[in-house]
This record gives sequence, structure tokens and C-alpha cells, in this order.
Amino acid sequence: MFPVAWAGTSWAGETVSDGNYFDGQADKVFQAHNVYGDVHFHAPEQPAAPALQVQAPPKHYRNNKPQLAALTRIHDEALDKVAIAIVRGAPGSGRTTLCETWLHQHQDRFDRFYEVRVGHRPGADVLAELLSKLGYGPDEMQASLEGRAAMWQSQTAGFKVALLVDDAVSAAEVKALLPTHPGSYVLVVGAEFDALNTRHSAREVVLEPLDDDAALGILTELVGEEKLAAEQEQLKELLRICDGSAAELNVAGMMLARQGGTVQRLLARIRAKGALASAVFDVAYELLSEQEQAVYRFFGAHPGSGDVQLETVAAVLSLDEFDAEDALQKLVSAKLIEVIRGRYRMSELARLHASTLAGELSEAVVGYYAEQGLRIAERALPTGWPAKIWPGFAPGPSEGNAWEWLFAEQTNLLAAAEVALLAGAHEDVIRLARALWPVYKDGAYPVELAAVSQDAVQAAQAAAMPLAEGLVRTQLGFARMQRRDWAAAREQYAAAAELATTPEEHASALEARGLAFFEPGLISRQQGRPEDAASLYSQAEVCFRESLALAEQIGASRRLALIRMHLAKVVSPEEAAVLLAQAEQGLKNEPGNLVKVRLWQGRKLIEAGSYEEGAAVLADLDSAAEKANLQRERIAALRSRAEAALARGYRDQALAHAKDALNIARLHGFTAEATDLLIWIEQL
Repeated sequence: MFPVAWAGTSWAGETVSDGNYFDGQADKVFQAHNVYGDVHFHAPEQPAAPALQVQAPPKHYRNNKPQLAALTRIHDEALDKVAIAIVRGAPGSGRTTLCETWLHQHQDRFDRFYEVRVGHRPGADVLAELLSKLGYGPDEMQASLEGRAAMWQSQTAGFKVALLVDDAVSAAEVKALLPTHPGSYVLVVGAEFDALNTRHSAREVVLEPLDDDAALGILTELVGEEKLAAEQEQLKELLRICDGSAAELNVAGMMLARQGGTVQRLLARIRAKGALASAVFDVAYELLSEQEQAVYRFFGAHPGSGDVQLETVAAVLSLDEFDAEDALQKLVSAKLIEVIRGRYRMSELARLHASTLAGELSEAVVGYYAEQGLRIAERALPTGWPAKIWPGFAPGPSEGNAWEWLFAEQTNLLAAAEVALLAGAHEDVIRLARALWPVYKDGAYPVELAAVSQDAVQAAQAAAMPLAEGLVRTQLGFARMQRRDWAAAREQYAAAAELATTPEEHASALEARGLAFFEPGLISRQQGRPEDAASLYSQAEVCFRESLALAEQIGASRRLALIRMHLAKVVSPEEAAVLLAQAEQGLKNEPGNLVKVRLWQGRKLIEAGSYEEGAAVLADLDSAAEKANLQRERIAALRSRAEAALARGYRDQALAHAKDALNIARLHGFTAEATDLLIWIEQL
């Protein structure tokens, strides 16, 4: 037998005595050390070179000396902690450039530099981008926001970090990204964040519009002093029109730098537009080719503020990818968009202008994300449901990584769903909700899952699509279960059952409803409330047996295997052994579900009094569960091993297993499970 070691580990201020515990056979040792806050995370398999150089500001950067000095003071006055500066200003005022300029001038103060754009992306995705900069691959990252935040803080704890957070939306998003080493500096480009000001002593720097001297400096650097000198009066009017906006000055400068470009001709074009608020962008748009104008309008039509990949632009506009790339590069050269890590984005000020020209293109963009997202989601996680709702539906092609695409585009998919709902594009809302299911199903995004599923329920009702409504109600039920709102989950599953018109639909709704009885029943049992557990288990068993009868009628082997696994959870150990053996055979080609089957094989052995044999089964599955990122199953296995050890009188061993489970729960953001374990540990 192989030991599970708990060697002098510090946990919550206490030291657990050294010791090796043997409760079964295991081919992998799990060792926890100073977990949650002081957890030791393995370095990435291929560490990235440290980011030390900050991009130099553009040559035409001018002015903002008071704001640069203010950023210096904020850092100087907080060298014993992490300093936070919030940089505010109007869109196009050059907030990001101000931060980059200060960091470039003071990069010798820091050991590492990182930049990340938040927008409307989930915090876990933003942290994934930061962890990728450290060299972590997707399979090396924790799933939850809390887990990734802990990894980020752990791996940067030894360095003075300069972090530029662009396009921030909320204080909560920023707090998850904060480094911990004293002397680190976080520069936040966004709105007012009272929570950061109050709890983290953040200070604000307000960026005013550029004065005329600074504005003139930008144009001079882009166009040349000699070319401007001959048009002094016209130049004054152009500066008045741009009104200190760095974004407009950059666009105007690029137009003047064109061959034959003069201030007088530019002003004539601006006057011809009859409106000064967006006149510079109006003229810039007019000078674009037809294809370039289409790409410009695309950004105005794009939902949310997420970055866009080349393939999306080409597909929506029906362009050859080479032509789309050429047009995008022209817009980059004209200072109308920028490219970062191979994805394109437009400034907020330019997007406001482009949105006025988008017309019906927004419908095409949303439709693309809905169709493509669902096709790729069905390839990543086949369910068969889309083909039943939309006859003729086919999954996406096999080339490319479906999971990577879904995670990269989830912000755009979510934003598209919101736009589709407002536009009354009901079927697109449903498609987008199902496209996000593979990303959200494992519990990392319960709020997002609930929101998009609720919208999809509303859309399915409006479109009179009962099959789709039942499906997304089941999805909404899972979101409620992730928040342990069992009654709300059962309500959704009951509604899905009423909508069912086929045995398949009815069986799925019953299976889900059974789980919504079983999960609180399991918690009741663990909390020492056997009567409550028995009542809930009894109701779960009714649902599972009805679902099993339907599965036998349908004759689908996989559905039979899954429902047998679920039924085994609430029946006697003797009956469970038969059901689990059948489930194991039916799921032999699905490693993740095999882990779940073996979890219950071990638990049922323990329930029958075979403590050592059951614990050995549970110890043996840890490696496969970790490989499949089934952290909830790892927590459950350790909890059961702890209970088995306690039943045998080994209190210290039970405590060690329980704390291992607690460490995993905290590390991966399973807050409810962590709370349950804390209560159980206190009672030992």
C-alpha cells in the first residue's frame, strides 16, 4: 500500500504532526502544503521569459506632465504595499498611453511587467491570460476564479510587479488581479471604483483633454513641422474640432500624412459633413476603400467590447481571409483599430462612430456567433439536441481546437446573446446559450450560466419552441444547483418535464430532478441529519427509477449507463454494486464518467462496512480525477476516505484527509464544499 503523506503542513495557523497514513492502495500521492494563500503551486512546464520591457510611448506623445508626476507620487507613497492608481478620462483621451509612458519611464523600479484588458470578460478568463504570460498552458490552470487568482499571486509573490489593467469595469474584477509583493504597482484604466478607493487605498488620476500645445505636438510628429507651418489659421480650427482628443488627433494626423494631404482639404471635408462631433471619423471613413469601410462598420456592429479574430471578420463579411487581413491592416495604419496578440479591437470613441454606420450588420455578426458557436460547442461536447431542435444541423468541422475556440470567444458569445435578446432574435439566443454550455457546465461561471439560460428560456417561450425551452430550463436548473438553490432547480426540472413530448426529453428532466433531490440529501447525511437525507433520497430514487424505465424503453446504452450510475447513489450497497458494474461497462470509453462510477463504487463499499477496500478504490481514482480536472470528485473521495478512517477510529488520519479535501475545495473555488468541510473538521 502507498502512503498519503501529511508532513508538518501548516493549515490555518496550526501545525499537523508528521505522519504517514495507509488506508488503501494508491498509485499517486497527494500532498498538501500551506494551502490557500500560501499554497505551493508547481511552476509551468514551459515557463515564459519574464516580461521586463515596457512598450515605449509613440514619438508624438506629448504633455500630461502633471498626471505623470501624480502617478510617481502614488507609487512613492506606497512602497511598503501594493499601490493602485485609477486613471480616468474621456474615451480617446489617451489613458492607456499615459500609463504605458509612465511605466516605460520607470520600468527599472519593477521586476516584472504585465498588461491585460478586461472589457466584459469573466475574471477567470482575464486571469487565464495573465497565467499564460507566465507560461501556463490551459491544462495547467485551475478552473475557478479563486484558484487562478491564487496561482497568479503565488507565482508573482517574489517580484515587484507592474500591472496595467485596461478597460476595467468593476472593482471586483481588479481585486482578483492584484499582486501581493510590496512595491508592486497596479495602474487601472477605467471608471470610478469606490471599493478600491476604500479598501485598497487606490488613488485617482484624471486625464484632461490635451491642451493646444500638446495637440499640436502630436500632429507635428505625425505630419511634420514644415507641412503644418504654412496653414497656421486652418490648424487652429482643426485643433478646436479635435478638442484635445488623442484618438481624433491621431486619426487626423494620419490623414494629413497622406500624399497630398493638407489641413485646408481636411477641413473642407469636415465642414462638408455638417457635424463636428464625429467629423474627423466621418472623413477618415470616407477615405477608406469599400472593403475597408465594411470592416470599419463590422466593429461598430460587433457586440460588447471583446477582441475579434481575423476569421470572424472574414466570415461575417464573406471576404477572403487575405483580403480581410489587408483591410484590417489598413485600419491599423490609419489609427482606427489596433492589433494585440493577433486579435483586433477598436477604441471606444471610434466604435461609437462606427456603430452609427453599422445598419443591419449587427444581425449578421450575432448570427455568425450563434451558428458557429453552436456548431463548435456540439463538436466539443456532443449532445445530439441541436439536431432535434433544428433538423439538418451538423457539428463544426474537426480541424482546430473546439474547446480553445469556445473559451477564447465566450465573452463575444455572451455579449451576442444579450444583443440577440434585445433584437428579438429568439433562436439565436437559444443557440448562444447552448454554445456556452460546455464552458459553463462545470460550475466556474454560475452567474453567467444562470443569466444566459434565463434569457434563453424567455426566448424559447416567445418563439413557441417547447423542446428548446425544456432543454434550456434544464440548463438553468443546473445553474441553480451550482448555487445550491435546490428548490429553484427542481422547479425548472419540473417545468422541463411538463414540456417533454418524447421519452428522451422526459427521461432527461427526471434524471436532473432526481439529482436535485439527491445532492441536498447527501449534504444532509454528511451533516448528521439522517431523516432528512432518507426523505430526499427516497424522492430522488423515484425520479431515477422512472428515468431508468424510460431509458430501457428508448434503448440508448449511454443513457442507461448514466441513469444506472445515478440510481446506485440512493439504493442499497448490494443493488448499487450491480448497477455500477453495468454503468462501468457502458461508460468504459469515457474517462471522466468512469471516475464518477468508481467514486460511487468506493463510497458504496464504505457504506457496506468494507472501509479498507472502499478507501483503496477512492485513493486509486485520484490520479485519473486530477487528470480529468474533476476536482469536485476528488473532494468527495477524500471526504469519504475521512469518514471511513473515522469509522475505524483513526481520527488523525480522518483529519488529514478532510484537510486535503478542504485544500482542494479552496484552491478551486468550491466555496460551499469548503464550508461543509470546515464544519465537519470542527466537529472531529
